[in-house]
Amino acid sequence: IYLYSSSDNTVTGNTCNNNDSGIYLSSSSDNTVTGNTCNNNDYGIYLYSSSDNTVTGNTCNNSYSGIDIHSSSDNTITGNTCNNSNYGIRLYSSSNNNTATGNTCNNNDNGIYLYSSSNNNTITGNTCSNNNNSGIYLYSSSDNTVTGNTCNNNDYSGIYLSSSSDNTVTGNTCNTNSHGIYLYSSNNNTITGNTCNNNDNGIYLSSSSNNNTSTGNTCNNNDYGIYLYSSSDNTVTGNTCNNNDYSGIYLSSSSDNTVTGNTCNTNSHGIYLYSS
Repeated sequence: IYLYSSSDNTVTGNTCNNNDSGIYLSSSSDNTVTGNTCNNNDYGIYLYSSSDNTVTGNTCNNSYSGIDIHSSSDNTITGNTCNNSNYGIRLYSSSNNNTATGNTCNNNDNGIYLYSSSNNNTITGNTCSNNNNSGIYLYSSSDNTVTGNTCNNNDYSGIYLSSSSDNTVTGNTCNTNSHGIYLYSSNNNTITGNTCNNNDNGIYLSSSSNNNTSTGNTCNNNDYGIYLYSSSDNTVTGNTCNNNDYSGIYLSSSSDNTVTGNTCNTNSHGIYLYSS
């Protein structure tokens, strides 16, 4: 199904399998795409240069990308199932001001992936678990809000920010990953009120991840609760980091950080600074 320069349409209840794109909107706005089945395509549902559309309750499995948002803004992506693909939901090339909420993105390479200056998006209440890489992955994207998502049992990270700044990551559950929440070369982010248990690292900041704030997080039963490596000018305050195998909070080769008001009990080391 292909909509080009089309508005105010409803696309509902269709089965679109084994195509290049199951449903494709180009330069189209104010459409509703709901209750369709789009499996075994290259792209289940593909929006290009399209805005103010609602994509809800669709099933887009076994594709390269379940739902692909390319240079498209102000769309609502809600309640879709996007499993067993390279990308469950992907936003890229300045796809801004979109909302992705209540989607299920499991058993993909990456559950939800934002890259190439995809900014000011809201990613909330999604389930992104059992993915081969990360549940939610932001690359070179800023001013996004990632809140209330469940990102468990991913092979790499529950939530991963790379070269991304000024994002808010709050109230997420990121358990039993390699890294619960991982910031790589990412600055000025706020990480607050997350639960990151039973990972290798609960929250991990590395490679000049500077000027971030980590507050009110629960990081228990990890190897390291909160781990800063080669990262400076961060604030780590009011976190609970108990029953970790090595350190509740560990700073390595990191300077000018503020670590205050944290609870670090029953670890090998409560708070450990190495070359910091």
